[in-house]
Amino acid sequence: MKIVIAAGGTGGHIYPGIAIAEEIRRRNPQAEILFIGSREGLEKDIIPREGYKLTLIAARALLRKLSYKSVTAPFVCFIGFLQSLAVLIKFRPSTIFATGGYVCLPVIAAAKILGIKIIIHEQNVIPGMVNKICSRFSYKTLLTFPESLHYIKGEVVGDPVRQAIKSMDRKLAREKLGLLEEKTTVLIMGGSQGSKKLNEIVISAAERIPEGFEFIHIIGNRDFPWVNNYLKGKKVINYRALPYVYAEMSLLLAAADLVVSRAGATAISELLIRGLPMILIPFPFASDNHQLFNAKAVAVNGAAIVVDEKDFSSDKLLSLLTTNSMDYVKMKTASFSLARPMAAERIVDILYG
Repeated sequence: MKIVIAAGGTGGHIYPGIAIAEEIRRRNPQAEILFIGSREGLEKDIIPREGYKLTLIAARALLRKLSYKSVTAPFVCFIGFLQSLAVLIKFRPSTIFATGGYVCLPVIAAAKILGIKIIIHEQNVIPGMVNKICSRFSYKTLLTFPESLHYIKGEVVGDPVRQAIKSMDRKLAREKLGLLEEKTTVLIMGGSQGSKKLNEIVISAAERIPEGFEFIHIIGNRDFPWVNNYLKGKKVINYRALPYVYAEMSLLLAAADLVVSRAGATAISELLIRGLPMILIPFPFASDNHQLFNAKAVAVNGAAIVVDEKDFSSDKLLSLLTTNSMDYVKMKTASFSLARPMAAERIVDILYG
């Protein structure tokens, strides 16, 4: 089998592609897998590290506001389309699996012209513009959330999660990270690109962490230097700051008792797989406010508490931790009930179908 996985930009698009590649390799170690990504995203670092071939094409988001990037985006995408044609003609895949995002548009356009089977996957409740367009040409449209059926036709399969995250042992993870079992570990993360707003709020609470809690704060590479400078000379205990730590995410998620996070769909799917209670702060400027819809989809079932960014503060965070507003046991049960641990297997069944 030869398959192309179009995935790029942020971790939310890349990680589902890697999860699918893992499942294909598990079934058929001889399968030929080629990732196509853009030069501007995280894929150029992450995918080769996972041992998969990656070809980079020109791609740019079709922005709705007037700017140099929005004006030049169609021309960049056309170049990416020509590059995709050349790659697909040479590689001759049987199927394209696309995880959404701007890099997928030129690849899917080329695949349509060449008559290659197209399967797309939508991670968020509210479908992205690329998937709305490309669903008209796809053999199958696969969805993470049942709520997406209000906006797009497709089959609900869940969001595939990497095997390392699904299988990591909690006791081993806590031992490796040097965590004490009697302390509640709060993992705080702002997505693969980090969140300056969340970082500012969390570090302002770092000197007031309640007894019995420990914070692990994933800051992101962009903000890590200034956060380190801010914390110098401050009396901070039970707090550790980390840059973006792709390789250690399986350990951190397995070790956590509670996660404070943005509401990206792939991050939520990983938290559900681990049965983790969540405090979700949706990014208010996400396209179509899709993070809010993602957060509501899990909160309505009791797995998360949703806080608007404008209402989130260090006092609010500490209050949620120290009052009885969260029932960890019920939230954990709710998370497990919403998880779809067989998503990758179902998707690969469809790819082979």
